[in-house]
Amino acid sequence: MRQYCIILKYELFSLFISPATYVATFYFLSLLAIGFRFFIESFVYTDWILPPLSSLTVGLIFGAPALIPFITMRSFAEERRLGTLETLFSTPISNVIIVIGKWSASYLFFILISIMSFGFPLIMTILFPEQGQNLGFNQREHWIGNALFLSIFGASFTSIGVFASSLTKNQMVAGMLTFTLLTLYISFMAFSFGKNTDKSENNLGNILYHSFNSIINGLNKLEHFSVGLIDISTILHQLALTLFFLAITSIQINRIYR
Repeated sequence: MRQYCIILKYELFSLFISPATYVATFYFLSLLAIGFRFFIESFVYTDWILPPLSSLTVGLIFGAPALIPFITMRSFAEERRLGTLETLFSTPISNVIIVIGKWSASYLFFILISIMSFGFPLIMTILFPEQGQNLGFNQREHWIGNALFLSIFGASFTSIGVFASSLTKNQMVAGMLTFTLLTLYISFMAFSFGKNTDKSENNLGNILYHSFNSIINGLNKLEHFSVGLIDISTILHQLALTLFFLAITSIQINRIYR
């Protein structure tokens, strides 16, 4: 546990002193704030079926390919380039601890940005309490559901970014690879959004399909989470996806340095 805390503190310190993370966070939150303002102003003229608070969740999910690379790209790539990772692996610290520590720092930073973004509806509710109540910003279940949805998807997204960083010594290559993987993943979810996935045939193909249904149809599950209906299968699938990418990251690092 002590070794994990040391890695976590070091990675968080590296993130907080990196100018790239501040620049990326500033522009990302600025664009998200502008989009949120225009969404709220035009909400009555749209056919949006989710609670208004979910607009921030959608913005964070679709904006993840632009944000996550700046958080995760230096996790392993920069240390491999500088040679400091070899020194780290020469210490009696398990490579699993190192991978989990680096991922935890990236994940916590993503959670911090998500918390900051949810400050927008809070500020609106304080300044305009009547409008905030009309938009449902006082509904606790909306907050809990959206926060949980972001938490589980943020875990899998950052694990993908850490894995991409372990494949190369170049930060830019790691960032572009993370961007590509996340864009493909979110594109699959976007294309499957709104489609009927209820199939009654009990063959192997459908069993596999339903087993990974929550991974491919993540945006459909937002309809449940956004109103406080927690889908356990989605949580388990995202947890499995996170563990999978952390495991292959550990294997990749072990292949290089052990």
